[in-house]
Amino acid sequence: MNPTKNDILFGITILFAVWFMVAGIFWVYWFALIFAYPFGILSLIIWFRFRGDGRKRNYAIPVILIIGLILSLSILLAIK
Repeated sequence: MNPTKNDILFGITILFAVWFMVAGIFWVYWFALIFAYPFGILSLIIWFRFRGDGRKRNYAIPVILIIGLILSLSILLAIK
């Protein structure tokens, strides 16, 4: 089975989204803003490009990004 372009983009996007979710909670010296949020934005942009291919797996990416954003902002509000 040869991977298609959308399969490769999906893999990259999942990696970026998981990195955003994990690294987004570390607000020491603005680590999240510098090292996590750019990957979250890239993940969202890439997801917008291939979300219309009709596969159910594409729903996982916005869920991961929303969870990461909620976690990140809740940690930021908790330390303020």
